[in-house]
Amino acid sequence: MGDGGSRDLFRYLVAEEADDYTAVMDCFSDLLLAELSAADITSVLASKGTPLHADVVEARCRRLVHWGNLATSGRDPSGNAVADFVRARARYRTTVSGARVHREAAVLASSRDGAREVARESLGCIADALALIDDLVGESGAVADPDALAGHVTGLFAHHRNFTDSVADFYTYLGGVLARLDLSDDEYTEFKLLLLEYLDVVTSDVAKHAPVVATRLGDLMPRLDLVLAALPATGLPDTAGVVRSPGRSRSDWEELAEWFDEDSGPRRLRDAAAHALSRLLIHTRRLTSATPGFSHRADLLRLAGWFAESSDEQAHRLFAATFGAYPSRHLLLGPDEPDPRVGPGTSWWEADPVQIPVSLRERGDRSPRGRTARIPDPAPDRSRADALAARESRERAEAVHELCTAGDLNGAHISDLARDLLLDALGALLARYRSVDGTVHVDDHDLGFSLTAEPGTDTVVHSPSGDLTVHSLSLRASESGGTRAHTDSDSQRTGMP
Repeated sequence: MGDGGSRDLFRYLVAEEADDYTAVMDCFSDLLLAELSAADITSVLASKGTPLHADVVEARCRRLVHWGNLATSGRDPSGNAVADFVRARARYRTTVSGARVHREAAVLASSRDGAREVARESLGCIADALALIDDLVGESGAVADPDALAGHVTGLFAHHRNFTDSVADFYTYLGGVLARLDLSDDEYTEFKLLLLEYLDVVTSDVAKHAPVVATRLGDLMPRLDLVLAALPATGLPDTAGVVRSPGRSRSDWEELAEWFDEDSGPRRLRDAAAHALSRLLIHTRRLTSATPGFSHRADLLRLAGWFAESSDEQAHRLFAATFGAYPSRHLLLGPDEPDPRVGPGTSWWEADPVQIPVSLRERGDRSPRGRTARIPDPAPDRSRADALAARESRERAEAVHELCTAGDLNGAHISDLARDLLLDALGALLARYRSVDGTVHVDDHDLGFSLTAEPGTDTVVHSPSGDLTVHSLSLRASESGGTRAHTDSDSQRTGMP
């Protein structure tokens, strides 16, 4: 056998000459104690309509020997001359592992991809076999008919394997169907009826028979040694490497009891049924939603037919027209690119991937799913906004009071907020200032203070952010109510508005 160990037994199934290897192995499948030479295999293949040259068959057999599927049995000594013996080829026979692999491969190749029928009757047969075994063993442990006991034990484990294998195949088929998003209405209806029928049968039969089987196994386990001792021996020495049938060892019975435990096999079947039903409901909501079905299976099949009938040039044009694979990029002006170097001429291979919403990627639409979110209570936000506004109003009032207390602003030390208010008022004042010979003021009725400017020396105001210097003007801040009459008379005297 090659370096791959037992994995080499499967190499002939995926080799380039897999058909030749399979045909050679088929020659041994219908024969018992078959030892065939390359010439014999060539004759058998020719009778089956698969002609192969003898040298090719010899090479295939040697390769199968290397992989461990075949073994050699020596040369054929028949022949009338030494040259015939030299040309004689070795005879080949299958190995145990090679024969098993080929039998399983033949069954798998002939099987269908559809759903396998669940052997629901096997559960009842298991319960009945346990009852018969219990009657044969009895309390004394003496078994009058060991052959009948062996038959019941073999049937018990055969039914259990048949049931578990059929359930595994059925749920594997369900997993493949549930993963599809392109189920048509007819396929969905057929799948729904199949799922509901089998889930009801399987779960009801398991609920009916599993407790009975578990109880009978629990009663039989204390006498298991008597059962195993009463089973007929194989009659072959232990050195022959004989693999005994299931049920001839304590570990087989312990695994059987563990499977029928309430928290093991039956629970797994119920969980699988619940999961399958939930996935079925997802498909039901998808097909019955307001948005039409998302399956484009028929469209894709029609498109594939067009591609198959098109020439190379027509196929390129069809692909470009179907999928919009034109030289231009960003035809629909999507979101702004994070990299400014990405433009219409940038290839998709070099640009960063575009983030696609989950709803569009998985369901093909942008419609929202789930319940509408509750409108949040605006009261906390309103309270925070009111508190922030009150704090800002209080701070501005303190800054105004700071300016009015200073009065003459030359040399005054004020806070940054008071400095900002002074700058705002100073901007409005300078916009109205016409002549260096007159006095002008501005009133801020919202804040309640006035700023008056008169020609004079420079005004320097100090603050933590720096010093403010206003050239050739003397600035004075006061409350707007106390300076209103004075500023009005000054305006009339200077003729300014």
